[in-house]
Amino acid sequence: MILTLVGDDLFSKERRIDQFLEKTLGERKNDPLARKFLFATDTSIPSIADAVMEACDSMSMFASEQVVVVRKGEALKSGDIDALTHWLSTKPDCKLLLEFEKLAAKATKKDSGEGGKGTGELYKILKTVGEIEKYDSPREWDIPKWITAHVQTNLGKRIEPMAVEYIANALGTDLSIIDAELQKIILFAGESKEITLEQARLMVVPQREIASFEIRESFGNRDARAFTQKLRELLDSNVDGVAIVSALQSYSVRLLHICSMLDNGMSPKDIATKLGVNEWLFCTKQNEPRKARNWNKPILCRVIKRLGDLDYEIKMGKFESRMSLEISLASLVIR
Repeated sequence: MILTLVGDDLFSKERRIDQFLEKTLGERKNDPLARKFLFATDTSIPSIADAVMEACDSMSMFASEQVVVVRKGEALKSGDIDALTHWLSTKPDCKLLLEFEKLAAKATKKDSGEGGKGTGELYKILKTVGEIEKYDSPREWDIPKWITAHVQTNLGKRIEPMAVEYIANALGTDLSIIDAELQKIILFAGESKEITLEQARLMVVPQREIASFEIRESFGNRDARAFTQKLRELLDSNVDGVAIVSALQSYSVRLLHICSMLDNGMSPKDIATKLGVNEWLFCTKQNEPRKARNWNKPILCRVIKRLGDLDYEIKMGKFESRMSLEISLASLVIR
């Protein structure tokens, strides 16, 4: 049994590794003699390939073979890649999991080196002798969809759409933090079958200095008066300018993404499905397709660029007064 995990979603890969050990070892998954972890970044090991082959041929005192997990596979040297490619081509009978952040599906001159096979050949062999699973981190606009699926599939609960929105905006994109907070809500809620907005607000402390929905309504509507008023409220509450800029930049990227999908002929209903958000919330209550249409793509691109400049200028202390910052931010909507 040979399994390869590829991607930068570390949280999901950790869960999959645990499932692999559970399936292959059962009750012995925590037995250090029944499993072997190797890190391709470990400079104390002369040859990772030799260590893998030796470990796969070893046995514990309780089993006839050992489960081997190779982490940080992207750090493998060309010689190890060649040796593993050759060894795997013999279709060894082993229980092996390899984890990569990146693994090229096609050979390139850069990764093959002098006479080496490269990761392209390794990819082909791994696909032939086992399975390759992709684990890419969800983009920011995909986080609500991920939360909904994770709660229903892995945690066995339902979650209110508004609770999903609150948690996504409060916690950002770190899946491990989101999972931990969801577990905390479920523990607090006891027998409740659904995570509510009230529970989320009570238990989840925003990791960001500002939740983007606090200002995105007036920004999305391009309502200069309401935007300026909300901006002043946030600054009066000592919310940092960098946090405001970050929230606006995040929402601008989301609107640009929605704009692109609308231009490609997708219906608002289909966009809501793709983003993993509640259709009524997306199309009616918040009406994000309309907000996206309030901004055309060229303007959104300029706004995103300007927000990047503002972030730099704030951090470099180029704003001499709060008023100058307020005017610069307000000008984003007055275009």
